[in-house]
Amino acid sequence: MIIQLLPKPRGIISIFLIFFLTLSSIFWGGDMAIAASVSGGRKTMGQWKTIPMPPQRDRIQSVHTTLLPNGKVLMVNGSSFRSTLIKENGEYAFIEGIDPTNYEAIDNTGLLDPSTGEFKRIPSPPALQNGTTNDLFCSGHVQLADGNVLFIGGTGRYYPGGAFTGTKQINLYDWQTETWKNLGEMQEGRWYPSLIPLADGKVVIFSGLKWGEPNQINPSIEIYDPKTQKLHYIDLTTVRNSPFNTLVEDEDVYDSVDLYPRVFPLADGRLLLTGDEAGIAGVLVPHLSKKSYLMTIEEAEDGAVSVSFERGPNRAETSKAYGTALQVPNSEEVLLLGGIIGTNSISFGRGGDTSGFPGARISTSLQHWISPENSGEKNGKWEIFPDFLNPPRANLQAVILPSQEILVINGGEYPEYKPVYKPLLMTPDETAEAGYKTTLLKSAKYPRLYHNGAVLLPDARVLVLGGNANRAARDEEGKVHVDVVGDQTTFFKFAQLQDKFGQAVEFDVKTFYKEPQYYFVEGDPEPFVPAEIWKGEIFSPPYLFKSGPRPEIISAPDILKYGQPGSITVKDSTKTASLVLNKLGSITHSFDYGQRLAQLPIEILKDGSLVAFTAPENANLYPPGYYMMFYLNDIGKPSHAKMVKLEG
Repeated sequence: MIIQLLPKPRGIISIFLIFFLTLSSIFWGGDMAIAASVSGGRKTMGQWKTIPMPPQRDRIQSVHTTLLPNGKVLMVNGSSFRSTLIKENGEYAFIEGIDPTNYEAIDNTGLLDPSTGEFKRIPSPPALQNGTTNDLFCSGHVQLADGNVLFIGGTGRYYPGGAFTGTKQINLYDWQTETWKNLGEMQEGRWYPSLIPLADGKVVIFSGLKWGEPNQINPSIEIYDPKTQKLHYIDLTTVRNSPFNTLVEDEDVYDSVDLYPRVFPLADGRLLLTGDEAGIAGVLVPHLSKKSYLMTIEEAEDGAVSVSFERGPNRAETSKAYGTALQVPNSEEVLLLGGIIGTNSISFGRGGDTSGFPGARISTSLQHWISPENSGEKNGKWEIFPDFLNPPRANLQAVILPSQEILVINGGEYPEYKPVYKPLLMTPDETAEAGYKTTLLKSAKYPRLYHNGAVLLPDARVLVLGGNANRAARDEEGKVHVDVVGDQTTFFKFAQLQDKFGQAVEFDVKTFYKEPQYYFVEGDPEPFVPAEIWKGEIFSPPYLFKSGPRPEIISAPDILKYGQPGSITVKDSTKTASLVLNKLGSITHSFDYGQRLAQLPIEILKDGSLVAFTAPENANLYPPGYYMMFYLNDIGKPSHAKMVKLEG
């Protein structure tokens, strides 16, 4: 592509230059090609690049994905949702789950450098710690103010039929030394917990499954203080007006805080519990709650911590599993997108079969929580746009771009079936329904269903990783088999595959990654999707293809103080511009616990090359930690980010 845009090469030096620029385009965002190609409008729908697949021993997905302050991406999987494959009488047999005491089976951690495509494995925490198992699969995680990543809980044990227990473990990943630290244990286990950072650097830990018995919701919260490494434990069943003490009308059951709950901090310090989550079949029977809650945390002078609850406004739709949620850029308002209604089962719709799930469906809605300031209601209000997504999506991601656009990406029309390849760009537009103009962008190459991830990078591109269409199987030699499908009698089995001409074929990894729609299962019109996706992709959004040179931040402070002034210098600046902070992403199960965007007040000085700004004032909305600072010119073309640390 870039070759067509350069003068005809003359001699070996010109040929080498073209080769070098092409590699730069692949790994550094394609700036040369971007600047030259806009006039033809050929890349206004974005552009995809695939990341080279590592050797077989290094092939992992990324159930837990976190962008680090050095620009690298931490990929954590633990036991990685796999089954165990054994041979009995010369034939393979599938055993649900992985032995979490087997370190080789749970050691699936790596670091990816998106700027070069280099991947390396790094050691995982030990399989046994504090006298119990320590599998990070289905843990909760978020970055602390110093950039280290806090991991809470994980998988205690797999049980037949999709049941689990959660560990009590607290692990910390040190991004500077690339090592793990054991921070002890919580009072109770947590599998699928949510971690919400607070203005003072503490972290609230919600929900998860208990340690002792499978599929038992933990009805408590714990508040972790990184400075003291201590926890405050609060049993929510003892708190008036908490979800556990609130009846759901017409259902004759009490409400709950389900797994991986979608919770957001508000400007006044309260936390909004939206009611959406990432529950799993067998844990809770969906009780069709439309309730939301606001939680206040109070700390007395003696250090005692208590919480109180207020009823929030009701939503128009009942609780959804495996949808996504995000805070509106530069706002406290909240959006809920997609997900499953009427069931928590990840197998809903597998193979196109929805029988056995009466009333269940995949949502097409966008729900918007409007703040008290903009709604006139004490606790805000919800509005719904029921037909926002077409097609419907579950296991989708929503990435906040520096342009304040939202990139909806990955997922499928069902949780583990019929992948959606086209990203949806949501551009703020007051005249459009729901406040966003939507544009379908260029299709990805690979399907990304359950356990996928998407994270904004410092070069303003978006990295996508992982995806489960089923459970892979690990054999006794450590080989991972991905040509697996579900089976009603044996739980799982190897897929009997054919090509598009109906000829029987054996699965080959290289063939799939060359032609992802090559394989089919008899009777299924959709292409076969392997149980795990091991190859990453990077998406360049349309703003990178806007005309003119890309602005660049030449100098900027390393540390920002709340409400304090600062300045940056910019190359290729414009007379009007914007400056934003994007918090580093930390994603699992269709929810990013890190990302949020603050637009900074600015004053453009001199010829535009000097920009004065004021750092965010509200630490509730923008907690301390590392952010990417992006400068956007007058047409919304972003610079590469400058990594800055926001602190009190």
